[in-house]
Amino acid sequence: MYKYFTNEQQNTYEFNAHKSYTLNQSEVERQAFISGSTDETLSKYYHFARINFYLSGSEYTANNPLFNTVPTIGDKKQQSGIFLNKFYESGSICFVSQSQFNEGIKPGSFSLTDTTTTARLVDDKKGNLYSTNATFSQSVSSLSSVDNYVGNIFYDIGAFSITETASFDGSNDYTDVTSGDYNVEYKGSNLITTYEWTCEALPNELNNTSNFTVFNSNGRGQLKDNLTGSNVPTYITEVGLYDEQNSLMGYAKLSKPIPKSTKIPMRFNVRMDY
Repeated sequence: MYKYFTNEQQNTYEFNAHKSYTLNQSEVERQAFISGSTDETLSKYYHFARINFYLSGSEYTANNPLFNTVPTIGDKKQQSGIFLNKFYESGSICFVSQSQFNEGIKPGSFSLTDTTTTARLVDDKKGNLYSTNATFSQSVSSLSSVDNYVGNIFYDIGAFSITETASFDGSNDYTDVTSGDYNVEYKGSNLITTYEWTCEALPNELNNTSNFTVFNSNGRGQLKDNLTGSNVPTYITEVGLYDEQNSLMGYAKLSKPIPKSTKIPMRFNVRMDY
């Protein structure tokens, strides 16, 4: 009743799946920061953002000699087209729970709509945030500009920051964005690992049933009188996967019983996703 798999009958492959999320301000952790503030929390988050996101490697070493030359998140991303030159004395940084993005936010899928200031920010796939409806633009060049970006997004850890301090529309500053009601939309990435087994039954294999209801109750393993004869077929109802100790690890149940052929090989492909 058991068969071992060959290497050719086992396969593993991976792919990225993306799930869309829409969160409001109550589902995003926001922390404002101000350098030198008498409010200890505001001051701490300024140093947190500066050290973890915006210091270069040389500055990091000078400020934290115990850490030697360990690069910051911002420094590691420097080569990917992210702009990190706009880090001023005030701003805000927001965090999404990992359960809401899994292994990262898909680049190019993020948008933030602030219902208080009417600002709408999107990412440029490189880690920069831009306003798509600013009355006062920081640059007349393309949106992907070192001049007119207003913050950053760090895809791998589900964090984004608003660091521009200029005016958005003449009455609201970018520092006001995310201070009231807002929504964020994005796609979370999830790496799916698929295991696939090809289960093969040759004509001369697995032709006996394990269904106890077909046997007499005398305990001798004899078929019931109405099921004797060579023309009684065996039906396949499920395929089980067992470990080396013959312990059942999982099974695939067929949508309907299938007669076992004694003339041609039969193959069942079983897939399991993690």
